[in-house]
Amino acid sequence: MTVTARQPKGIPAGGQFAATAHADPSIQLQMLKESEDVFAMSPGTRVMTGNEFGTIAEPGKDKNGNVTVNLDGGGSLHLKADRLVPWEAYLDTVMPPVDHNPDPETSTIDQAQADRALRGSFVRMRNALDSTNRTGDTYYQGVAFGEAEVAAALMDADADPETIGRRRGEVLMLGLPVGADHEALHPAEIKKRTAAPLTSLRARRLAGYFTARAVEMQQHNGSIPQNDWGTQEWTKQGAMLAYSKAAVRFAEGLPHNEDSYHEERFTRLLVEGETNVNTIVGETFDEHAW
Repeated sequence: MTVTARQPKGIPAGGQFAATAHADPSIQLQMLKESEDVFAMSPGTRVMTGNEFGTIAEPGKDKNGNVTVNLDGGGSLHLKADRLVPWEAYLDTVMPPVDHNPDPETSTIDQAQADRALRGSFVRMRNALDSTNRTGDTYYQGVAFGEAEVAAALMDADADPETIGRRRGEVLMLGLPVGADHEALHPAEIKKRTAAPLTSLRARRLAGYFTARAVEMQQHNGSIPQNDWGTQEWTKQGAMLAYSKAAVRFAEGLPHNEDSYHEERFTRLLVEGETNVNTIVGETFDEHAW
């Protein structure tokens, strides 16, 4: 089903743009639960329980296997350790960071750069939706899909692939032509947007995630002669553009200026059929590989 930019809420959750984790979360999570080393509940470990995030408090796990969790929103919980998920360990299985690290000495990304990246995605999404409504071209619809996903990833420092995919739809809802939410895409409102705090580790996770998403789009389109492309293929092509740009920006640590040369190199590797995430990112920035 092709969904117009005027009806983003009609996009099926399991449709052509369903976010794909690097591995099956349920299988990987079970594997982690069987590993005491990975799931050691040491003080300071960031965990999730239910829909809430927090950190393990001192002194950590007691002799009965209970731990105290200081919740992000205030307050605390006293729970059995098997009810907690160490979040970074979980993300390592479903959203592993790329090997490429442009600045190993830096652990955080400047907030102004993260904010600029988020606002840029909103602007590109708004412009793509406008182009779709004006021309009916599904390529621009794909760009809007992709940029909405990038914005969703930047708005939540803890989001896993499933959460990013779900919240992409919420971001697209802002593009509805009527209602108060539509004003959220007004330039003055976009300027008020701020991203969640972004660490270099999170940026490397997102670089891998969006590289995998770009590979997913290219694998589909590359299997079909371009003369035979339909609306689905052109939509995926637009999304691949957004994913590729995001992957390069995250891999670089969100530099001030977009580097079109690296984006071209990244795209060429995709077109040539490379599918390994670390190879694509590594060779994009390895001058000796060109």
